[in-house]
Amino acid sequence: MRIDDWHPDLSAQPGPKFRALANALREAARSGLLAPGTRLPPMRDLAWRLKVTTGTVARAYQVAAAEGVIESHVGRGSFIAAPRPRQPVPQPLLYESVDQAAVPGGPADLRIPQLPDCGQVQRIAAHLTALAEDLGADVLDYTPLSRDQDCRDAVLDWMAVRPLGAVARSDLVLTHGGQHAITLVMALCLADQPAKVMVEALTYPGISHAARLMRAQTLPVALDDQGVRPDDLDRVARASGARLICLTPSAQNPTLAGMGAARRAEIVEIARRHDLQIIEDECYAPSPRPDAPASLRALAPERVWHVSSLSKIIAVGLRFGILICPEGMGQAGRVAAQHSHMGLSQPITGLVTRLMRSGDASRIAREVQAEVEHRLAMAQEALAGLDARGQAGVPMIWLPLPAPWSATDFVARAAAAGVIVRPSSDFCGPGQAPLQGVRIALNGRMPRDRLMAALRTLGQMARSGPGVGPD
Repeated sequence: MRIDDWHPDLSAQPGPKFRALANALREAARSGLLAPGTRLPPMRDLAWRLKVTTGTVARAYQVAAAEGVIESHVGRGSFIAAPRPRQPVPQPLLYESVDQAAVPGGPADLRIPQLPDCGQVQRIAAHLTALAEDLGADVLDYTPLSRDQDCRDAVLDWMAVRPLGAVARSDLVLTHGGQHAITLVMALCLADQPAKVMVEALTYPGISHAARLMRAQTLPVALDDQGVRPDDLDRVARASGARLICLTPSAQNPTLAGMGAARRAEIVEIARRHDLQIIEDECYAPSPRPDAPASLRALAPERVWHVSSLSKIIAVGLRFGILICPEGMGQAGRVAAQHSHMGLSQPITGLVTRLMRSGDASRIAREVQAEVEHRLAMAQEALAGLDARGQAGVPMIWLPLPAPWSATDFVARAAAAGVIVRPSSDFCGPGQAPLQGVRIALNGRMPRDRLMAALRTLGQMARSGPGVGPD
């Protein structure tokens, strides 16, 4: 079809006119109605033809360009873009961990911070048994937005020990784990924003994969020993127009950096200046303590989406996440979650409510954290003299590698010595030069003596350099 003969009916499209026009462009390109290379009319001409403003056409072209539907060239105009090659299937987020019981004498797998068994299975089983006896006919129905109120109240009490500021039940959204919460927030925040997400220069791969699902570009922001650098955040936000930043302020993954109160205030000031939305990922937050700095959600409740979960302190398999929305956005968050998964399973919300109200959740968390503290002390001993970094209650260690080690070489030699760890390159985006370091997960289900031997192997390798292997 010639572009002059293309007259989309914008009244048949939902939403604002710029979005309707962008949708019409996408549909025409995907259906072949407008062939790749078709030159689009100047904005003023198309605006006159469709009886809309030039600004409407400009925004539609901007959205279509961000989605890869059109491409613009200075001095030549805008054209229907050629179809992009399909992206390869991404790598799984989770490694298949080596089952130490099934593979006796196999490698010590320190890639995944598995929780210690502190009796969670028996306690969860007991609550599930009681829950089954009380199961009612409402399990036959869908879960309306209000049916999880009891669970949200229990979660609100559970979260009260964190420095979150004022949080209401209406601010809470229950999700299928922290990863689902992050993806949900990106879907909400990027709906009418540039498809760009600012991330920490070394970042948990789940953040990058969530951005990929939204077809969003990730923009790295430089780190220092407190996490994201304010000056670089200001630079990237100003240069890119991105309006969403993902942060792990209390225990940066993988470097375990923690933001102090002054740094958090600087980040919030920049976010307000550029009108940024913030995802505050606190799934690996350290154990609560009285002198902990206020969360970003407490400092900027109008723009912070606080993400937490039970995966790192109770049981990963529950797949239970907690999203605290900015003030006034809870209903929008719950509606978006309903569109995503039609509500959490009632047995799961019932189980979590029982765990929290009975006090078992708090007891399990304390016991897990005590075991993590013991393993952190083991790591400090085995890695003494190196610049290893950890956080109280967080079952991971970040080990910067002294020159001339490269992370790739270190990981390969460690694997040959029977210890598997994650290199810094696992946390870098395409084209980024990684810091030379490794993340060591303190596998909570590995026998302590086996873990200590593995940590000592890593410590000896780091001190000796690449020319000398472990004993």
